[in-house]
Amino acid sequence: MAESGQNVDKQSEGSSASDSINKQGWLSKRSRLSKRWDNRWCCLKKNELSYGITAEDQHKVVTLEGCEMSDCSIDKKQFAFRIKPRGGKRVYFFCADSERDQQEWMQAICFAKASGNMGDGSQACTVQ
Repeated sequence: MAESGQNVDKQSEGSSASDSINKQGWLSKRSRLSKRWDNRWCCLKKNELSYGITAEDQHKVVTLEGCEMSDCSIDKKQFAFRIKPRGGKRVYFFCADSERDQQEWMQAICFAKASGNMGDGSQACTVQ
C-alpha cells in the first residue's frame, strides 16, 4: 500500500502509538480571521493533527476524535478538505498540492480518527 517517497510511516509493534507519526508534510491552511491561505507544516499523530509555521513550531492542534471530514470547494482551491471537530463550531480548511496528496491526507486522517475510537464502528469512513 505505501509507496516509496510517501510520508506515511507504519507503526512498529513495539512502539508507542503516541510517539508514532502517521503522516507529516506541508499543507495550505486557511486562516480563520483573514481568510488567507498559508503553508503550514502538519503532523498527524494518533488522533491529533498538529500544525505550525515549521516542523519545530507546531503548537496548534486539531482533535480528530469524532470529527467530520470531507473534501470541499472553497476559494477556488482544487484539492481542499475540511475538518470540523466534534462539538466545535470552528471548521478547519486545508489544501493539498495535488489530488493524490489530498486523498493520502484524508485517508490518513480517517484512519487516525478511527484509531481514537477503538471498537466504535460509527467512526468508519470512506475516502473517495
